[in-house]
Amino acid sequence: MEEISLEQIDAFTDSFVRFGETTRKLHRAYRKLEERFYQLNLRLEEANRRLRESLVERNRVSSYLNNILNYLNSGVLAIDRDGKITLFNKAAAQITGWPIQEAVGRFYSQVMCEENRKGQQPQEQNSALHTLSTGTPLQDKEKQLHTKYGTTVPVWFSTSLLTDGEGRVLGAVEVFRDLTEVKRLEEEIRRMHTLAALGQMAATVAHEVRNPLGGIAGFAALLKRDLKDNPQQRKLVEKIIEGVSSLNNIVTALLNYAKPVNRKSERINFLGLMDRIVGFFEGSLNIHSAKADKKIVLKKSYQSDCIWCRADPEQLTEVALNLLQNAIDAMPQGGEVRIEVSTETDKNCSLQRFVILRVTDTGVGMTDDVRANLFMPFFTTKQNGTGLGLATAKKIVDAYNGDISVQSTPGKGSTFLVKLPCE
Repeated sequence: MEEISLEQIDAFTDSFVRFGETTRKLHRAYRKLEERFYQLNLRLEEANRRLRESLVERNRVSSYLNNILNYLNSGVLAIDRDGKITLFNKAAAQITGWPIQEAVGRFYSQVMCEENRKGQQPQEQNSALHTLSTGTPLQDKEKQLHTKYGTTVPVWFSTSLLTDGEGRVLGAVEVFRDLTEVKRLEEEIRRMHTLAALGQMAATVAHEVRNPLGGIAGFAALLKRDLKDNPQQRKLVEKIIEGVSSLNNIVTALLNYAKPVNRKSERINFLGLMDRIVGFFEGSLNIHSAKADKKIVLKKSYQSDCIWCRADPEQLTEVALNLLQNAIDAMPQGGEVRIEVSTETDKNCSLQRFVILRVTDTGVGMTDDVRANLFMPFFTTKQNGTGLGLATAKKIVDAYNGDISVQSTPGKGSTFLVKLPCE
């Protein structure tokens, strides 16, 4: 065995010492690296936690904003730089008839079609496309919009550019609102002004006509007395008296229409009142139907046993009898009249309830022109009508903060609907 020299032992010892020092250095470096890794891991976990919180907050804000958009009464849409729809809220879907899933991804011009006039192409100047191409916002404009169903809706709209935080254009946004109800109310106001003017004119004319009518009636009565020995001429005078009486009835109706409705706050059971009205009308109807040789069937349908409201029972009787008589007149060959009474709750106020009266006939129906003028005074389709019955009915219903309307199809009958506040 070869002996190990002293120099070799010293060299091995030095190497072992250096190895130990190197090992300790490596161990210290490892511990530092491990500590650094631990700190980095903590920072990474903190960053992940903040990121998760940020994502949760972003989702919450996004959900919050989406809920706001979906509960708005106005339609809201956004388009990208190519003109494709990227956002379409619930109100926009209701106004246009396009489901949200179908509208998103389509080009703006495919969904928001403006009404063509005289065969011209829709003009992009009244749209978000105009704002996208020119950078000019549009404020408080009106246009006619074609829906998916083929109908036309008047809308108010405004547009603006959609940009990011650095001002780069991302697209455009358009807000629009259905003006159908607004236009209807504007037309109702114009109609009320017209009716007020007609009522004032009617009162003036009625007063001017009634005085000479009284004189004519008086002299005709004297003439009839003096012609008692001349039956042929006496019959002619009787025709004059009948004509004067007819004119006097029209004048009386004019004066009654011109008077303001005297509202009476009397608590009445609407169903009990309708039962009495229908019973009275049915008795009278049986007599006249037998004479006219036509069969009329009355059918009643009541939602409950008792519905209370405040009004004048005589005025409501006049309204109901007018509707029933119109239903009978619309069925010259006979038919069926349905009288339905129900209640409904105001969609904007759950505490407000309304009593609904529907009178439906199976008669000849009405054209759009007739339906549009039906409640105008002096408008009538009857040979001997005055055109004041339905006008007076509407005046009474309006006085009690109610509403009266009609739905009709030529050849398929009509339905009159009266809506009055419940007590």
